[in-house]
Amino acid sequence: MKRRVSLKYFWAIALLLTVFPVHAQANRTQGDAGLNEGLSEPKSTSVSDEYTAFLKLLRSKDTAAQRKFLAQWSGIGQQDPEFYVCYANYYLNLANKEVIQMSTNPPQNGKESYSIQDSVGNTVGYMYSAPSMDEELSAKSRYWLNQGIARFPRRLDLLFGKVHLFGLMRQHDSFGTTILQAIEKSVDNDFQWQWSKGIELQDGKQFLFSTCQDYIAKLFYSDDSLGLIWIEPISLALLEIDPKNVPCISNLAVSNMMLKRWSEAIPYLEKAYALDSQDDIVLANLGYSHFQLQNKSQAQKYYKLLKKSKDAQNRELADEMLKLAKKLK
Repeated sequence: MKRRVSLKYFWAIALLLTVFPVHAQANRTQGDAGLNEGLSEPKSTSVSDEYTAFLKLLRSKDTAAQRKFLAQWSGIGQQDPEFYVCYANYYLNLANKEVIQMSTNPPQNGKESYSIQDSVGNTVGYMYSAPSMDEELSAKSRYWLNQGIARFPRRLDLLFGKVHLFGLMRQHDSFGTTILQAIEKSVDNDFQWQWSKGIELQDGKQFLFSTCQDYIAKLFYSDDSLGLIWIEPISLALLEIDPKNVPCISNLAVSNMMLKRWSEAIPYLEKAYALDSQDDIVLANLGYSHFQLQNKSQAQKYYKLLKKSKDAQNRELADEMLKLAKKLK
């Protein structure tokens, strides 16, 4: 389902998310944990020779050799957490396919496509490639992740690997509930987590919040509105841990803004503003919410504050929105 928003609203949306600027020390790519991006050449951490050998096979894309190697490894690899990571990645790569899709609408984000024309030259459709996940192979990837989690419960990369897998499959309920499980387990184990290759996370709490914020960003920018319903419970669960966390409070505001519930968004934004009056995202969203409610003076107040931003794009946004707010009655 596609959401239609005006250019001005989209510009404001671009400022909506606050993502922690620093991640924990473990090497990863924005929350796509445990699968694909979690695999890298071992550095200072001790890992098995089998793990290193599998990485080479994975890069070779020789799936027959990978399957044979994993079968041999299974006899001795049950006590190696990377064994489960590798098996999950093997099935994930098999499950991830490209299919040809036809639609009356062009693909998003300027993706290359072929137009389909009728007999008089009018464009009646588009044909393009689209990612698709094989359910049976995805289930096998999930099986190995579950096996690894059961045997090595402190390995957060395996748990977030499941989140990544559910995201690829667009299974929003499983995506959201697995994040909530990670938050609950974090409280239970006092944020004492390990990451890929057994790295001990030095600040498990920051890492959890940072990764969850990455996942929330994916829900915001998804073209499926069903994902939006998980932003609130995830943010509320994080706020139980840190009630003054401005990004999480902003998430609650923006989830209301996405549904054009401007009056419901403002109390959350005011709370975030009271905690951090210099946050450009909060200022932009306060200004925009009041603008939508025709609250001229309040909209001008927050956009004037945004004009003091150190970011040139934010100052430009403030200037344009002040011109529009001036026209309000």
